[in-house]
Amino acid sequence: MRLIKPSAEPPVARASAPRELAPLTPRTLVDHVVDAIVQAAATGVFMPGDRIIEADVARRLNISRVPVREALRMLESQGILVSLPYRGMRLMEVSAERLRKILEVRLALETLAAFMLRDACRRDPEILAPLDAIADQLGAAAVAGDRFGIATLDTRFHRTLCRLTGNEILLATWEPLACQLTIIFGLSTLQNDMQAIAQEHVDLTALIRAGDKAALERNLQLHILDSPQAIDFAALIARRNAPVERPQRRKG
Repeated sequence: MRLIKPSAEPPVARASAPRELAPLTPRTLVDHVVDAIVQAAATGVFMPGDRIIEADVARRLNISRVPVREALRMLESQGILVSLPYRGMRLMEVSAERLRKILEVRLALETLAAFMLRDACRRDPEILAPLDAIADQLGAAAVAGDRFGIATLDTRFHRTLCRLTGNEILLATWEPLACQLTIIFGLSTLQNDMQAIAQEHVDLTALIRAGDKAALERNLQLHILDSPQAIDFAALIARRNAPVERPQRRKG
């Protein structure tokens, strides 16, 4: 399989925002390499524990090794890659314990964000319009069978959930989890129904808008903590590594 450079995400605008061109963010070749590796990890090209070889990535992306080396360092600093003695650079393992730790931090941050938006929604019902827009895009990606689209939009939905609070500390604390979550979300589409994933985000937005604190808390527990922990990453890895059976030739 070859690595593909993903396209930049289109901006999600508030419903009341004027129609205008959004400013472009300058992106370096290193940024594109980071995106390509994250996409490969989210779509099962690379699986947890796989060795990521600098020269191999450079060859498959048809670029020099210099930006790849810098991208690998960046991903290592984010916990996406791990450098192990005598084993080289490898994609992060997604053990049950590591997954639980990531999700517990995420649950605490996003519960705070959801409750803040629940209160803000009473003052400004339109504040959730960006979440509605992303939920619609998730539905379209599910219909199209776009697994990486689901993964990136899922991450984008939860980033937006934190951003809409206006609490920059909350967003800055959540942001280092983003790439890891994109990979987890992407791998989850290999086992979970994509339309069900999209519907979960519609339901979550509706509960924030409804204001039922207990129901919202139960939904967050299920959506953020319980459902992702049900993913059998070991089975996904075993299925990918299973030898391909070749048809036997008839004797004659």
